[in-house]
Amino acid sequence: MLNSVQLFGLVLLGGLAAGELSRRVLSLPRTTGYVVFGLLTGQSGLNWITPLHVDSAQLFIDLALGLILFELGYLVPRTGARDGLNRLLAGIGIALASGLLMFAVFVFWGFGTRAAIFVSALCLATSPAITIATCSDVGAKGERTGLLYTMVAINGGVAFTAVALMAPFLTDTATLGETTRLADALGSIGASLLIGGVCAALVLVAAGRLGRHVEHQHLLILGCIVLGVGTAIHLEVSVFLPMLIFGILVQTCDRKQKVVAIRIASDARVFMVVTFVLAGAALDVVHLQQFWPEALLIVLIRLTGQFLAARLAGRRLGLSQRESLLLSIGLQPMSSVALVLLVNTQMLYSGMPPMLVGILMATILLMQLFGPLATQTAIKGFGEATRLVPKRLDPPATPSP
Repeated sequence: MLNSVQLFGLVLLGGLAAGELSRRVLSLPRTTGYVVFGLLTGQSGLNWITPLHVDSAQLFIDLALGLILFELGYLVPRTGARDGLNRLLAGIGIALASGLLMFAVFVFWGFGTRAAIFVSALCLATSPAITIATCSDVGAKGERTGLLYTMVAINGGVAFTAVALMAPFLTDTATLGETTRLADALGSIGASLLIGGVCAALVLVAAGRLGRHVEHQHLLILGCIVLGVGTAIHLEVSVFLPMLIFGILVQTCDRKQKVVAIRIASDARVFMVVTFVLAGAALDVVHLQQFWPEALLIVLIRLTGQFLAARLAGRRLGLSQRESLLLSIGLQPMSSVALVLLVNTQMLYSGMPPMLVGILMATILLMQLFGPLATQTAIKGFGEATRLVPKRLDPPATPSP
């Protein structure tokens, strides 16, 4: 039996090896290798990483996801007011279109309204970790990549807000009235906004005093992320929405570019590897074997809703029909954040139907495996994958007469 330190080393080294094998041999994103290694060493394989190990690493997972969500928010490009409003409306439309379609399917399958809304909200979120890591691997640079980051952030914001609104209504406490539950939900969202705003203010003020010293600012941002995550845990609110707001506010308000942001793809790769490996270890292939038709249907419905909304907003976003489809494909990776939220909700709401949990777990696993490839396909289709462009060969020299 491995102790926790050995296990941590195994996760890092094994994840690194699996990621490089995935990239160099199979030409797949590294994140696919991380998840597959987690499946092989978790409950679906050798069972070296048990659910107990995953539970004991919950604090590390919260910190890792907090860091990832901060960077997602920071990667959202700054735009003018008109373009920003157009992107916001388009992103909300994309999220609501896919969410409503999935909600209709869950209700058609016979699940309760509240549980259907909650699970539909979980399915909205596109994985920020897969998006960031895959874009880094392929060297994604350009306007469409920035748009993808924006849509991922808006999807996440809508999903986390909907989850926060629904969570109090899923508790089994019969003494709580509807008004009290709504007040708890709004209080949770308000606390998230406050935490994100305070963290952003601390970084913006302190960055001006510290100057553009990378090592000092890294400590500053990491400290604020840890403080924000810890405060959210103390107040019993989700850590995800505050960190996303934190990153967006820093990017938006840092007009003089005083902040040197952390780059997960280089400085904090350890967070990325551990998060994906543990997510893979927490998932069970049995769910996918049992519910793959339902999972595949959800994926197709989700893609359809996103594409239809993106196509309607194509003129507003300046997208052709082909680019609207590519954007929708890029939004396919489902967030491992959904897995964390599902576990927390099951602790609150023991009455959630096992079949619904199984369908969601199967869908998450399916898109953890194929989601990175979807993102890579979208970036290649946009023509912004600079590291996948084949090198031009110089023509052979013409022999002199």
